[in-house]
Amino acid sequence: MKKYVYAAGIFTLAIFMSGVPIAVLAESNDIEIGVNAEVRVQVQGTDASTGVTARIDESEDGQERVEKQEKQSKVQSSKEQENDEEIKGEDQDEIHLELEDDEDIAFSLDDLKKKIENRKHELDDEEASTTIKSREIVKNANEVRLAVHSLLASKELLGGIGQQVSEIAKGMNDSVATTTSAEAQIQARSFFSKLFFGGDSAAADVITQAVAQNQQRIDDLTKLLGEANVSADIQIVLKAQVAAIQDAQTRLQDLAQKEQKMWGLFSWRF
Repeated sequence: MKKYVYAAGIFTLAIFMSGVPIAVLAESNDIEIGVNAEVRVQVQGTDASTGVTARIDESEDGQERVEKQEKQSKVQSSKEQENDEEIKGEDQDEIHLELEDDEDIAFSLDDLKKKIENRKHELDDEEASTTIKSREIVKNANEVRLAVHSLLASKELLGGIGQQVSEIAKGMNDSVATTTSAEAQIQARSFFSKLFFGGDSAAADVITQAVAQNQQRIDDLTKLLGEANVSADIQIVLKAQVAAIQDAQTRLQDLAQKEQKMWGLFSWRF
């Protein structure tokens, strides 16, 4: 009996002793599992936070890059637009001339000379303000414009023929814009246009017709001034202006003839 009790006690003690490590081990494992779990959560939490921060930073950096690119694009577009406008401005370098009016009337010879001198200064300033490309053309036109201004201003000094002279001068006034535009068209032609297609016959024809009309006006003016009952000094002043118109017509006619005679490689096709 004692043996059975002893054996039972040993067995119970063995079970008890074997249970302690298991519990301790289980408790230890729980602690390790808990620690590991906590560590993993903390690491994942840190990674997640870092990831969010990185994405925010990347988003902010991307937005800054987009804004910077937009600014650079706007600046580039602005520069290109300015360049385009400059190029267009050069390509469309048109000459705009104001016609002479008949309101600046002279009432004496000295007054006439003064008005002619003042107008010459104005035209010289206008010429100086134009582009180099257009300056010579404007200079040629201004010779006729000054003469027209002189004839219009002398209306009251010419007595009965004053109105006739004024009308003839207005006709020349209108022709200045026509011949100037045609001359500018001729001068604007490129080297290759002239090489392949020759001169601008259309512009040359416009000039030729205007010159023919102005030549008739010059003849009429010469006749009227020769018959006018005015002082010799006034006649000298006005005839000098008519001579300037004549010189301008001679130059224009020479230009037109030269343009008409200019042949290009493909002129025979037209």
